[in-house]
Amino acid sequence: MALTVDRNVEFYASEELVDFPVKDNVKIYKGGFVGRDRATGYAHPLAAGDEYLGLAYRQADNTASGHAAGGINARLHQSVDIVHALSGVTLGDVGKDVYASDDETLTLTPTGNSRVGRIVAVENTNLARVRCRPVMALCGLLDNAPVVSLADASATLTLDHMNRTLLIANSVARTLTLPPVATVRAGGWFRIVKASAAAAAVTLDGNASETIDGGATFAAIDAQYDTALVLCTGSEWIILSRDIA
Repeated sequence: MALTVDRNVEFYASEELVDFPVKDNVKIYKGGFVGRDRATGYAHPLAAGDEYLGLAYRQADNTASGHAAGGINARLHQSVDIVHALSGVTLGDVGKDVYASDDETLTLTPTGNSRVGRIVAVENTNLARVRCRPVMALCGLLDNAPVVSLADASATLTLDHMNRTLLIANSVARTLTLPPVATVRAGGWFRIVKASAAAAAVTLDGNASETIDGGATFAAIDAQYDTALVLCTGSEWIILSRDIA
């Protein structure tokens, strides 16, 4: 039925605030980094390795009598600049990715931690301005980092690599293990490019029993400039396009 009177509609500035259901029996503090519990899907105080959801706009206490998973929502900043302690940061770090190791600590160390954003300025000694954005809001092109150079080593890819072109100049055979499809979700992609002339393959391997084009691995990236665009369907990986010598 068409409107006949004015109405109020709850709205937020795009990518500014979002409400997310909270895990059972946890308290999220205002100003804390919030992660998604991979086992339950609910928001909780960020733990190293979580998918970063946002910065808590206010406290969300789901520990009161009668608490239950999803019983309350946490309101989160989705896209915000913060000035925050960051040990060892220098002007040379501007533009680098920043990671959280818990709900109050930022670090430049990616291993085992959760990407929360990027340094846009250094305010003072050990103090940086960080542009925080959750992974689901990031795009390789929009985030101005479409290309990532991987180390010459076998590795397990993470959500931080999602929607990017990944270059690997491997000197010997290497294996890149893809993240679980449940964490990437449908539509996530990686473009893998072999950048070296070494006669050694880059093998893509699905997590656990997950498949790539129906197989356990994809090992055809074995010549310089071989390229494969790998897409997550939500239940498996498929090779969306390939340029194989």
